[in-house]
Amino acid sequence: MAQPPFLLDVLQIEPGSGDTLTISRDTAHGGMEFVDAVVSSGVLLQNLIGLKSITGVYLVGRAGDGAAYTTIQDALDAIPDSSSATAPSVVLIMAGVYTETITIQKDGVYLFGLGGVTINNSGANHTIEISAWTDGTTSTTPQNVLLQNLSINNDQATQSCIRCIGADSFASGTLTVDVVGWATGDTVTIGGTPLTAVAGTRTSGSDDFSVSAGTTDAQAAEIAAAINDASNSFAATVVATVALNVVTITAKTAGSGGDAISLASSVTLPGADTLSGGNLTGGGAANSMVLNGKLVVRDCDLVATDVAGFQLNADVCGHIYMLGGTGRGSAAGAKFQLAQVALGIVDGVDQLMDVEVSWDTTLDRPFDGAANLYSFANTKIASDVLANMSGGGQVDFRGCQMVDFSLAGDRWVNFLGSQLQGLALGDTSVATLRNSSRGTLSLTGGTPTISEDRFLGSQAFVGSNSETITFDIPQGDANYTVLLDTPTTAETYSVQNKLAASFDIVVSGVITDTVNYVVLRDL
Repeated sequence: MAQPPFLLDVLQIEPGSGDTLTISRDTAHGGMEFVDAVVSSGVLLQNLIGLKSITGVYLVGRAGDGAAYTTIQDALDAIPDSSSATAPSVVLIMAGVYTETITIQKDGVYLFGLGGVTINNSGANHTIEISAWTDGTTSTTPQNVLLQNLSINNDQATQSCIRCIGADSFASGTLTVDVVGWATGDTVTIGGTPLTAVAGTRTSGSDDFSVSAGTTDAQAAEIAAAINDASNSFAATVVATVALNVVTITAKTAGSGGDAISLASSVTLPGADTLSGGNLTGGGAANSMVLNGKLVVRDCDLVATDVAGFQLNADVCGHIYMLGGTGRGSAAGAKFQLAQVALGIVDGVDQLMDVEVSWDTTLDRPFDGAANLYSFANTKIASDVLANMSGGGQVDFRGCQMVDFSLAGDRWVNFLGSQLQGLALGDTSVATLRNSSRGTLSLTGGTPTISEDRFLGSQAFVGSNSETITFDIPQGDANYTVLLDTPTTAETYSVQNKLAASFDIVVSGVITDTVNYVVLRDL
């Protein structure tokens, strides 16, 4: 027999616990609302059902929060290889402190912090690494990544809050099993570590393989299985695949470092195997597709507390945007570094420490590497900036503050509405300053030039009627105007012999005094 409904406005669970645990009706939306000690502001049933039913959404929370994942890396590992900008994967991270090493190796991955999310490095590792991945058969390349509302910390020397590794070509080599009948004690040596033949069944963790296979295909499969055994010594460095009697050995880490992995064999039976060479080959970063879409770091704190650490470190990548956030709390000496990055945009960041940017057209460049731009806007840089640009690219600063700036190479830097204490130029570099202030100008070598919309100077006359003012660094040309603040009206003053490197102040009579001047240029 059906029972009549149980009517009440609010159902409170275990009222004696001291916690607020209720089920009620939300007055604003009319839906069922749940409140407990963790979700104290309440959550609607419709939102819980809606979030859970959306594919491509991964919820991370502390143990006991009810989230599907308790670590960020577990959620990232659950993302399919097919994830992309058009079929993205969203990782929602509930408030809390997460101490782990995070590796993002798939495309279309967007991490959002909900509330106060702090991510600390686990051991001597980067906190978040963005890099390509392979298992020898399938490869994934992260092209589009978003990090938002996260506090990302790292306390290790040489390690980074965010590390972007642009290399996406994996070195490889082959071992071909030509005949069966390998002998006990024969070896295949990878990276200096031997894999030794034994009779009967191999032992996991002993770096050995069985020579009991009856065919060349079976022997190749046995060698590949031993290399891939997670308990053996090769699991962290290489992965093996097999096709008939050919074992392909591939470096797990992309880039030229894989080319240093040696490959050798010592086989009793002559002609038992063939090696592709003495080392794996083909690793590199040229035309890298890593972040060929873009990495956006939005409203994140990047705090590197070791003097030799990095707030962000990227090389041979496509497009990186850091928008908002801060690096305040980082150690003096911690770096924000972009090398061979096609486009680096930094806007509205509260504080970076040392900044280093570079571009060289003779080195590996990313896929979108025909041009380069590093642009910093409305950003405070607590220490120095070092730029080295050769063959292409430029650096722009708008509304920025820094200590000293140094530029080498054959390209240019533009300052607009910025402040810097010292400016050092070398090689054939070019600097342009508009509505900007600087301190000491210095030459580090070569023949650089500078153009400023204005700067002030003075020249002492000691019993003379003509003095030559030589610029610390030559102007780009002689298309500038000099205004003189003359100490007396008794003489006539004029500017003559204007050159890119100098000009003369000529007085109608001999004087002993100081003449102030302003050099103006229309930029």
